[in-house]
Amino acid sequence: MLHDPMKPPLGTTFVVAAVLLGLVAVAQLVAVLVYFGPGFQTTPAVVAAAESPAPAVAEAAEVPELDPQESPADILALEARTAELLAEADRLEEGPTPGDALVPLEELMALDPRNVDALSRAASLHERLGQTEMAQAGWRSIIELGPAAGRFLEVAEIRLRLLQPSPAAGAAALELRDPTGLQPGSSLGVVDLQIRDSAEGGLETKDLRLAVKARPGEEIDARDVRINVTFYEIYDGEIIPTMSRVQSMWFTTPVDWKNEGIEILEVKYEVPRLGPDGGPPPEYYGYMINIYHRGQLQETRADPVNLQELFPPPLSELPPADDFGGADLLP
Repeated sequence: MLHDPMKPPLGTTFVVAAVLLGLVAVAQLVAVLVYFGPGFQTTPAVVAAAESPAPAVAEAAEVPELDPQESPADILALEARTAELLAEADRLEEGPTPGDALVPLEELMALDPRNVDALSRAASLHERLGQTEMAQAGWRSIIELGPAAGRFLEVAEIRLRLLQPSPAAGAAALELRDPTGLQPGSSLGVVDLQIRDSAEGGLETKDLRLAVKARPGEEIDARDVRINVTFYEIYDGEIIPTMSRVQSMWFTTPVDWKNEGIEILEVKYEVPRLGPDGGPPPEYYGYMINIYHRGQLQETRADPVNLQELFPPPLSELPPADDFGGADLLP
């Protein structure tokens, strides 16, 4: 069992420890375990150890849009061709010249310009090859599809922002970063961070989405990664970690930081409607993110920044003595 040095009150902290154990995928949420997966599950909080899943349903290859007048035989033939082209792209991308994978992907996009799987793979590959303008065009094509792009829409928006850094980011946010966008000496870091307010079914939430990047050329074993996200509230004049429900989901699977080396995590915080005693609810104050790799702190992000002084993160975490990709519960 891993002892968390921060020792937040039970039910306050969300930690993701990415564990790559093959192609089997289980999604569990922030509380007892958070597994990389396509959906949300909830429990009161603890620490997460996670497994990288097989590709999520939302990211499966799309069947081309077909003319309703086409015969069943034509439809089956096009579906088969789509599967063949995606398989060929997979094979070529793993070969000595990954750019060759663009040939089957372009053929598939000609067959079905709205196939978000092909569009996303092509845009990612252009990024990997340093073809920034073509990558930007690819991500824009997905964004133009709107809600029809599904979860790929969120990924495309983030990837496009990363390719078009805003001057508003300011020198202060970049002064301690090297040309890769990471802090010097770190293996992982946050390169894009957005928080949005939303209300679904009368339930107010804060949706935190962060893009975590690996240093180019460095292989990351997901079992060595822990991401701790804590939300804070003001209650009775005191800043405390939340006792509210927190959920998580990886937008990108499998989570292995390969190729372009960026994985996107979403964390949702449910704004409480009542206080612990049934009285007025606590007031949302902010959040803090701590990323660990091989037990060493890689980066801390907090908003407002004074949370780093109020709740300073430990510089290192002891790895679990008997870790086999299972859960590490808080004491």
